[in-house]
Amino acid sequence: MHAKAPQLSHRAAVLALVGLAVLFGAVTLGLLADAPAPAVPDAPWTVTGPLVVANLPVARCPTSYGIPATRHVHLPRFARAQVSPSLARSVSVFTDGLGTLDVLAPTGWGCTALDGVAGSSSLVVYPPGSPRPSWGDVTAVKAGVVASQTGSCGGCSLETACALFPAAAHDYEAIYKYPCRGVAARGELRTDQSATTVLFIDPPQVLGAGRPSGGANAAYGAMLWHLPHARHPAAWLHTCTLPVEDRVLCVLSVRAFLSRHPS
Repeated sequence: MHAKAPQLSHRAAVLALVGLAVLFGAVTLGLLADAPAPAVPDAPWTVTGPLVVANLPVARCPTSYGIPATRHVHLPRFARAQVSPSLARSVSVFTDGLGTLDVLAPTGWGCTALDGVAGSSSLVVYPPGSPRPSWGDVTAVKAGVVASQTGSCGGCSLETACALFPAAAHDYEAIYKYPCRGVAARGELRTDQSATTVLFIDPPQVLGAGRPSGGANAAYGAMLWHLPHARHPAAWLHTCTLPVEDRVLCVLSVRAFLSRHPS
């Protein structure tokens, strides 16, 4: 003869169900709290909270020259940029030896620059402990801020700009009889800010216009081409690729770059 299973009272059953609901809710909240932030948020270019115009220190990066430098350029010790209050004391403006390019990046990071022939220049700022990138292999930069401009090299300008500007892609194909290799990267997010300025975001693993892009971090950037006030139809490119928690720094770095080159 089997023993009769004990019966829970109605009150005990209700309390048990309530306890399970509370426990399930706590577990769910814990999972939500531990959920990682999206690689690219819904409003990726938005910065919440106040911004201030800070007087930031200028760091002159070690620079290689395509031709011997014939003059010493006096660079200012400080430069103004709009940043969040939390970043005002932790970022600097990095520039090359001739002061052609400058980018906003964390103070104390390593940097290297190249002022080449035909007035072109490149600048790379990278985190401490990272290897110094070799020129021609910017794609090896896993995290950092990179800027470049093509000077008076017309072919270099088209090769860079054709990734984001249809007119440049048309001219490139007409001259070289070969389609631009950088057009229409799948997954790249683009915003035409003006006829001469395009904002872009290359999500993780998307190889797009960003140099670098396609790695574990999203690349936030801007490209300018054929600026109306420029002597040559140069292409200017800024790319910031950092972990998702540093998205605001990338957005502000892009904004600072654009403020220097109004279109």
